[in-house]
Amino acid sequence: MRLLGLSLIVFFGLVAVGTILFAGFVRLIINSIKEVTSIFKGGKEKSKPYYYGDDYKKEQNDENITIIDAEIVKESLLKPYISDIKNANKNNDAEITNLLNNLIDVLQSMDNYIANHRDKEDDIKMMAEYYIPEMLNHLKTYKEMKTSKFKSKHEEPIRLELMDTIKMITDAFSTVLSEFYDNMALNVSSSLEALKASIKMKGYVK
Repeated sequence: MRLLGLSLIVFFGLVAVGTILFAGFVRLIINSIKEVTSIFKGGKEKSKPYYYGDDYKKEQNDENITIIDAEIVKESLLKPYISDIKNANKNNDAEITNLLNNLIDVLQSMDNYIANHRDKEDDIKMMAEYYIPEMLNHLKTYKEMKTSKFKSKHEEPIRLELMDTIKMITDAFSTVLSEFYDNMALNVSSSLEALKASIKMKGYVK
């Protein structure tokens, strides 16, 4: 009886091992067939697409996507505001169009600076969130007045006030950006002076 039990254990053990080996053999054959098929189709397996910038957040959960620099990819801070201004800068007076183009140029320069100096982001975000939507709302109102059949005596004064406001917003961002670069220049100058003083103190140069 004991011999029979031992025989059954050995039998089922051999069956289990045989099953595992057979499954492995079948899998090996299937993979080989896939490789041969791929060769005859004339190509390697397509590489995963790479996404960055605007597509980063949208695609990051897709297992077929490879993310580049996932930790540092961030959306542009001022891009939405720049886009809104560009959309609003249609069918305007030539003077207003020129002023808005100047504002767009300054905002683009500011956005490029912030991309490399994220510590300044909060200050600029506060300015952009308040000034630009307010200005665009007033521009929308002015354009509505301008295209209306019923002319108002306030249309020209509002146009002048709007132009002055756009100039002030442009100057505000320009001033802040200039201060950023001025501070950067001072820091670089101080660092270079310290570096030169260290070299001289150690006697490497006369």
